[in-house]
Amino acid sequence: MLFKHLPDEIFQALSGSNKILIEAVLYDLAEVFYDHAEDPIKDKSTIIESIEDTLHKLDTLSWQEEQKESFDSPKTIHDYALRIYHRLVNTGWLVEEQELYRVSVLMTPQISMLLRSLVEISSHGKRNYGATVLSILSNLESVAKHPKERGVTLSQSAEASRDFSAHLNQILLGIRSLQQELFASRDPKAIVAGFFDLFVEGILIADYKTIKTSNNPFRFRRQILEHAQEFLSNPETMGQVAQCYMDQQLISMAEAQALVEKDCRDIILTFSNIEQRLERIDEYRYRLEKRAADTARYMDSSRPGMANKVAGIIADVAKFDSLPVLKQVIGAKFVGMESAAQPTKRREPPPPRIMTPTEVSAEAIKVRDQQRRFHEARQVTIPKLQSYLERQMETKDDKHILDFSIESVEDFVCFDHLRYVGSLGVSAKKIENSFEIQFTDQFLDVHNFVECREFNVVRRSRA
Repeated sequence: MLFKHLPDEIFQALSGSNKILIEAVLYDLAEVFYDHAEDPIKDKSTIIESIEDTLHKLDTLSWQEEQKESFDSPKTIHDYALRIYHRLVNTGWLVEEQELYRVSVLMTPQISMLLRSLVEISSHGKRNYGATVLSILSNLESVAKHPKERGVTLSQSAEASRDFSAHLNQILLGIRSLQQELFASRDPKAIVAGFFDLFVEGILIADYKTIKTSNNPFRFRRQILEHAQEFLSNPETMGQVAQCYMDQQLISMAEAQALVEKDCRDIILTFSNIEQRLERIDEYRYRLEKRAADTARYMDSSRPGMANKVAGIIADVAKFDSLPVLKQVIGAKFVGMESAAQPTKRREPPPPRIMTPTEVSAEAIKVRDQQRRFHEARQVTIPKLQSYLERQMETKDDKHILDFSIESVEDFVCFDHLRYVGSLGVSAKKIENSFEIQFTDQFLDVHNFVECREFNVVRRSRA
């Protein structure tokens, strides 16, 4: 049986006339018993104080007598807390244990799991899929690197994938039912309020806007599929992961291999058809947003009271099976074809573009290398200049300008900058300490390359 581990009276507290008080108390008691840093067995006084704190937060208190009880009608917060406490003990939500004069209260594991599930259902809220997808990818990468030691994390990735897939289905069905509910409503205020309260706050994914961007949470889908397919196609990796399953879960090798194969196929199935389900979700979302936007547009007006008047006209017209002919409205034209708002066009995504690598010709590579070498040759550095001087001077103590040779672009650039050694800064001090440039007032033409003032390069004395 589905509820064989639960008491028969467990749901009586949530189905009676006092269920609002019981629900509020159980919601707060969930936090008290879920505190991982404290002892799960609580004192009776602690539980009663927690119930009193919950009742203080409620606006009104009203206890309905459901059956003959020995207690008087509650008059104070403490009386209400005691009545609710005994109600929870009698229906099986709380279990009392007595040691001498000390009474302790606890929840059985089955009741604790039930309460945790009910709290999660009531506060399902938004989810962030980026962290879920990243955790799945991280676990698969860990399994790929260390299949024998960390292969069991594959089951966690598969469980997260199944939970992720189930939540997508819940979003799809939730939007569909919400769409039918709002489309059937004739109250414009209810349509707009329902859109924001039920859809935007309750169903929409937290990072839904990022799905259409380059930083979307599903950009790692290809790596996830590759890892899962690699595990299935590689017998060695499959055997190591199955061995880890067998050691951790104490099952046979055949059962472990079947579990590994099932987990891999669940991951592949989840991330293979994710685009189709996201497209259906986007289609329902577009219809829902269009309905709410059109309703809000008709309600919005700069004239005082016009929104209420138009809403009243729409509500009155909805009562007729066939639309009446409004002959007196034709001349006024405050509601007519001219005032009908045009629905916004749906923005279609751009078609996919195939990226092809561009091949660079050998001639272009050759020209690029020549240009790079030419620019490198034109750069003047102190080591180049010093090497040129040492090569030209060799063992001579002085040398005339016409005795210098120019055999390449580097030699020409170095020769042209010999005249400016004194203005090259601190880095050229080493050359100035070794050589001295002595100029005259006469201009000479050197090797038909350059015309400049005559100078001699003299090696300075080492002493």
